[in-house]
Amino acid sequence: MKYRILITFLMLYTINCISHAQTISTYKLEGERSPYLHPPGNSASHATSGNDSLWFGTSRGLTRTTDNGDSWIHFRSDEAFQPHGIFSIHLGKSALWTSTGFRKETTAGSQQAGSGYTFSTDRGSTWSYVEQPVDDFSVDTLLYGENRIPALGITTDVNNITYSMSTSGNEVWTASFAGGLRKSNDFGQTWEKVILPPDNLDFIASDMDLRFALSPIAGQLIPEGHLNHRVFAVHVARDSTIWAGTANGINVSFNGGLSWRKFNFQNQTNGILGNWVIKIADQELPDGTIRIWTTNWRAEDRDEMNGVSYTDDHGTSWTNVLHTIQAYDFAFRDSIVYVATEDGVMRSDNGGKTWEGSGSIVDHDSRQRFVTREVLSVAVSSNHLWVGTPEGIAQTSDTMGENFGYTWRIFRTFSEVAGTGDTYAYPNPFSPSITVTRIHYDTDGSDADVSIELFDFSMNRVRTLIRNALRSGFYEHDEIWDGEDDGGNIVPNGVYFYRVLINGNNERWGKILVLR
Repeated sequence: MKYRILITFLMLYTINCISHAQTISTYKLEGERSPYLHPPGNSASHATSGNDSLWFGTSRGLTRTTDNGDSWIHFRSDEAFQPHGIFSIHLGKSALWTSTGFRKETTAGSQQAGSGYTFSTDRGSTWSYVEQPVDDFSVDTLLYGENRIPALGITTDVNNITYSMSTSGNEVWTASFAGGLRKSNDFGQTWEKVILPPDNLDFIASDMDLRFALSPIAGQLIPEGHLNHRVFAVHVARDSTIWAGTANGINVSFNGGLSWRKFNFQNQTNGILGNWVIKIADQELPDGTIRIWTTNWRAEDRDEMNGVSYTDDHGTSWTNVLHTIQAYDFAFRDSIVYVATEDGVMRSDNGGKTWEGSGSIVDHDSRQRFVTREVLSVAVSSNHLWVGTPEGIAQTSDTMGENFGYTWRIFRTFSEVAGTGDTYAYPNPFSPSITVTRIHYDTDGSDADVSIELFDFSMNRVRTLIRNALRSGFYEHDEIWDGEDDGGNIVPNGVYFYRVLINGNNERWGKILVLR
């Protein structure tokens, strides 16, 4: 009875399948950008490659390199991006798309909000911006065959943020937690909501008699909510199948989104590992088979687990690998698959039967190193594997002559001190229970023996980081302090001073605030 009253109420609204028209703003570059020696930010959570370009979405905007990392072009100053961060990247055949977002203060505290999309059809010379799609009505009614499906209208940018995008020709698909699955055929001027199965159905088609609402959450307007309408990933495969990952599994459509089949941990004997799917990718095998890979996180069932699943038969059967490991991203080179995970990059050349890990990422030339093993994004360019991490970007070779992960080249952003005699620590303040701090300095362009000591506020020495260590004059250097004293104990909160001693007589001093 309650559902019939709701339907009667909804019929008072104009049937509305398409959100209101968006304005497209186009921005052209004024002259050529000056290349930079470093990426704009050190947290690189999104990556893609194509032709001769490699793109990363970092904590401080979009960047591109076309010369193997020797220089970087930053796009964060473009008006189309300001002042927001990158939440997804997709490189299609005709355009590069990104979604942007920011933190917004609300009555419920600071929350993520979507700010829209930027796309370029000319490798970044011109960018077009489209606002984040929102709905005109608090409740819509969507036509689906003879069915009228009530749909929660998303009239705000809060939690309406796009985590994944994919394209098929000029058709653009987007995945959003609040906004659900949507598509546009006119470069984002208008958006159509796409109906996915509710949690209690494994298949929907427009010729079925259906009784459910399209809503990611339950509320006063629509009393039912579905995890399968919280969408985190979308991918249009090379065989034109459309895949959508949600908090309730993975959905596939063979007819452009008109009907859907859902697969999850509960509805198959050998299903996927976990229902929360945040990344979907396809790999073309040597025999022409299109293999679909998914990252799987545990959702609400305690028997689910983190890991990776793949299918060679459009979801009829699944192979599960990397059990218990949280994965974020995929990249492929021929029959090789690379997976970005919480435990580094995992590599397999035999369909996941065996795996090798990247291990610690250390640049032996610059002496830079990553403290954590976590890798957020991965991309392949020629014979090089690129990774994005919370601490920077790195590159390794994977060829017959040089084994995967044997040598690394690290790219990190920092404020240069060359020729100034300065030193600084970052982050500062820092909490040893959360991160480390890096003491940055240079050696005036010459090789030198370097010692670094730390002192408390009373100038008692608490730690010797390095003593008479040879450092190259070609690089600027970071030395990592984990907040421990010489005895391995975390130091108390307070102000600490450090001294960089170069060749025994050139002193540089800095200050670090520890907040546990």
